[in-house]
Amino acid sequence: MMKVLAAIVAPPHLSVSGAGRAAEQLSAALSRHCDITVASMMGAQLREADAGGLRRAPVKVGLPLPLPWNRVPNRYRTLFYRSDIPEMLRAGGFDLVHLHNPMPALEMARIARACRAAGVPYVVSTHGFNEIANGTRIYGFGPLRRLAWRALVTGPVQQTVRGAASVLGLSPADREIVAAMGFSGSFALVPNGVPLSGPADNGEDTAICRRLGVPARRPGELTAMFLANHTPNKGLPILLEAFSGLNCPYTLIVGGETRPEIDYSLANRRRRSDQRIIVTGRVSDREVEALFRHSDLFVFPTLADTFPLVVLEAMSHGLPVLASRVGGIPHQLDQGSGQLVEPGDVGGLRETISALAAQPERLRSMGQQAKARVARHFTWDNAAERAFAEYEKALAAPSQARASAVSAHCLPHTVQRGTRA
Repeated sequence: MMKVLAAIVAPPHLSVSGAGRAAEQLSAALSRHCDITVASMMGAQLREADAGGLRRAPVKVGLPLPLPWNRVPNRYRTLFYRSDIPEMLRAGGFDLVHLHNPMPALEMARIARACRAAGVPYVVSTHGFNEIANGTRIYGFGPLRRLAWRALVTGPVQQTVRGAASVLGLSPADREIVAAMGFSGSFALVPNGVPLSGPADNGEDTAICRRLGVPARRPGELTAMFLANHTPNKGLPILLEAFSGLNCPYTLIVGGETRPEIDYSLANRRRRSDQRIIVTGRVSDREVEALFRHSDLFVFPTLADTFPLVVLEAMSHGLPVLASRVGGIPHQLDQGSGQLVEPGDVGGLRETISALAAQPERLRSMGQQAKARVARHFTWDNAAERAFAEYEKALAAPSQARASAVSAHCLPHTVQRGTRA
């Protein structure tokens, strides 16, 4: 049986990652097709119910050289974490490696080099590629930081992609991004999946909401939810500003671990008695499910995203989605299950929320269609079948063709910008 290593590249201090979660769930579904081992730099994320006996290899993660890393903020330390995954490859035993997530990019490229040195083909999923391609715009970098971003992020990712046997794109939008990185090999669509939601325990849901400070629903009030890492690309300040200017009753639930660089003052500002913004902090899987069931609408004004798993998770719980027209999100939604707004458009976001708040029946109908769309198009079983077909193609490719793909990463290439988010 084919032996595969699923390598999840991520900084170890990251407590939650949609890409990491998607990689583990895909690997669990792939375990029915091949002998797969997960090596994650951030540890296990799957719930016990989803684990399915997935084999894991312990991973050692650290920072290079005896430098005063404790004085360096996490957002910069993230770029330099290393793992012992290359040593696993040198020890042998794997037929193929599947690389997930591009940060830290230097480590992703180091693992790819180890694959090439060992003669092991690798495939790459495009988690985070939209964010990489648009990073300088999102973060507003000046000339020096642009150079650093290219040297420490986009350059290593491009090298990795050019040497891949196949790129597994999460959406059609990723094809242009990887082409701009110099990749001309096999590109296959392997979108994220999501399990359908299980039955609710109303008593437990109520207790969870009470514990998180989420009040009981009131007639005529919109309950909306946001969930993400509070990184700059997720658009949280835009969300808070849009809701702060609404002229209708609402409760907004903001989930995800808080960050010092985010200004939460809009959430704490005094407003009408029928308008509330609740910042929960980090939430568990079970708490997320309860909050989904408590809500009418999922709002996700991201500035750059490849194919956010959380959008599918919200849809699977019967929530319509209002999100930005970026990356793969237009391929997740259709007109019946959600609406799109332009990224960064506070006014447009506010107007659309206000219009949807006045149409509760439409929201319920959209939620039903969202759940049905996920069941038809976005399951992990379908994703696993597509991924395994690419694994087989990569191993069946003539050795000369694989060698050409491996050497292509070092050829000169004019770097272009990826798709516009």
